[in-house]
Amino acid sequence: MTKDSLVHVVRNTRRDLTGRPGTPAGRELLALAGRLAKVGDAGGAAVWLAGLNRWHNDHGAFIRQRTMASSDPSDPRARAGRRWWWTHERLRRAYFRLVRLNRRGELFAFCDPDLVAGGPVPSTTNRIEGGVNADVKRVLDAHRGLTGEHMRRCCEWVVYMKSRDPDPESFVTPECWRAKRTRREEPDGPAPGTETAVQLPTTGVDAYESGFGIRKGWAGRS
Repeated sequence: MTKDSLVHVVRNTRRDLTGRPGTPAGRELLALAGRLAKVGDAGGAAVWLAGLNRWHNDHGAFIRQRTMASSDPSDPRARAGRRWWWTHERLRRAYFRLVRLNRRGELFAFCDPDLVAGGPVPSTTNRIEGGVNADVKRVLDAHRGLTGEHMRRCCEWVVYMKSRDPDPESFVTPECWRAKRTRREEPDGPAPGTETAVQLPTTGVDAYESGFGIRKGWAGRS
């Protein structure tokens, strides 16, 4: 996971805890999540994870608290038939999201030793978002309304042209160079002798009544 993605993790944590959590555990976890975007290497990631472990040691029992339906029968969850639920459900969700992302190796993916061994790994997705995705989005916007297959091919072409050695001429087949038959231009206006094909006013309709006659002045007002 890049730093840009870590920003989204922080936003999701803030959405669960709000900007001003009402419990010390919530305030500490929000502050800890806010330091995610400052992690830049494996050492910083280790320090941050140590802080997450300390948070669980201090507040693990707190997030395990349950509320029984019998103590709050008016709660919608009780009326839905649930016997109990986690008292601090949103706090638990924020904490276990961080734990889950770390266990899957996604929280600090840019610090992976196997990746860093091949050279520095960008900690943000700016090069992708600004260099490739932005152009793809512009192409989709310019071709909106066309078929999905057409837009897919346009996107593939944009990505191909950003590859290491694009060769667009290799897609030109011999058939493309063959002379094509020109379309016969249609005559402008009715054919000679068919001028009466122009629709005339229906009998009984005054063509110069209000709304049909020649207008003059601003906005048709005389």
